Amino acid sequence: MDQSKKLIDSGTVLVVGGCGFLGWHIVNQLLNFPSETDPSAALPMPKDDPRFECPNLRGRYPTYKAKVAVADLRTTSNRLPGAEYYDGDITSVESMLSVFRAVKPDVVIHTASPSMLEGNKPLLRKVNVEGTKTLLEVAGGEHGDWGGKCKAFVYTSSSSVVHDTQSDLINVDEEWPYVRGKQQLEYYSETKADAEELVLKYNRDNPNGLLTCAIRPAGIYGEKDTTFTHKILEHSSKASPTVLKMQLGDNNNLFDFTYVGNIAYAHLLAAFRLLATSVRYQSGQAPPLDHERIDGEAFNITNDSPVYFWDMTRAAWALTGKIVEPHEVWELPEALLSLIGGIAESVMGLFGKTPRLTSRMVRYSCMTRYYSCKKAKLRLAYFPVVSVDEGLARAVGYVVDQQRQEGEKKGQ
Repeated sequence: MDQSKKLIDSGTVLVVGGCGFLGWHIVNQLLNFPSETDPSAALPMPKDDPRFECPNLRGRYPTYKAKVAVADLRTTSNRLPGAEYYDGDITSVESMLSVFRAVKPDVVIHTASPSMLEGNKPLLRKVNVEGTKTLLEVAGGEHGDWGGKCKAFVYTSSSSVVHDTQSDLINVDEEWPYVRGKQQLEYYSETKADAEELVLKYNRDNPNGLLTCAIRPAGIYGEKDTTFTHKILEHSSKASPTVLKMQLGDNNNLFDFTYVGNIAYAHLLAAFRLLATSVRYQSGQAPPLDHERIDGEAFNITNDSPVYFWDMTRAAWALTGKIVEPHEVWELPEALLSLIGGIAESVMGLFGKTPRLTSRMVRYSCMTRYYSCKKAKLRLAYFPVVSVDEGLARAVGYVVDQQRQEGEKKGQ
């Protein structure tokens, strides 16, 4: 279907965390890609290099009619022309009430979260769980009249809420239970599970009749990515040709890598369908059938195309000229590397440091982990607009040109 012919009226949308990686892409889509039409918002991307030539996103995703507002702890960076920006703390009721009084949103898309890499447990609990609870209660009308009525709340969860960080996952759907307690070795995932559960239980059970759902991204990457793309390119820029030939495990592990624009698209589809469901409830029509429901539901979002972990990594390196041919690869056994990583962690931990090779890193590189997005395809009419390969060209191109621009500034 030609997405450019689809006009979606989303009303007034408040993107919480809209200055972050995913949040920026959601705002960019809602505003119909000022990154492609306004030079002040253009993304870094190499010019006249066929490796990074990609068609415009505008016209491939739907066109939106929306008033867009962004709330973030600090809104000085990653701003886009056409959106209104508000500094706000989601753990403060008064701070959020102030934002809601100014914006009066029909839809809240909540993407705010500390990085899982920080490992700051009190901060993760405060923002992911307590902050989400505060935001829900303000949107749902529990803390007084802010001058409007929010109808839809879309929460950015994580596919990791059902993963213990150790086991292989094969085509896992949303029926899998949360992993918590001693089985959950990643505290970030535990707090995301707790927050998702709050969001889904809050559906319709609030003064405003607010409808809620959760989006679970799997393996997010793309322009402005500071984790996967940035780190593997950082490694390739520092590592010797010999080190780049080393591979952890046998590369038989399929993994989900999902382009950030597709994840943003899923959030906006969910918001649109929650709004439609809200009209249905308010007009006294019969509720959606169980197999149609959006509200109170969670959705895995992937590119629906899992790839072998090291194939993706080497493809990113190849885009920067660091090519490793398959016959040059040295396979290093996972069991031995896990032992070495564990010893390194123990020794360096005595000095308060973390080694570059950890047992967790080894397992992550060797595990199979991919999810089914069948539910999102059936209920949200979701499909991945941007392929894995195009997404990688966009992600790597952004980093390459950003580094070039920074180098030019330093040389001035």
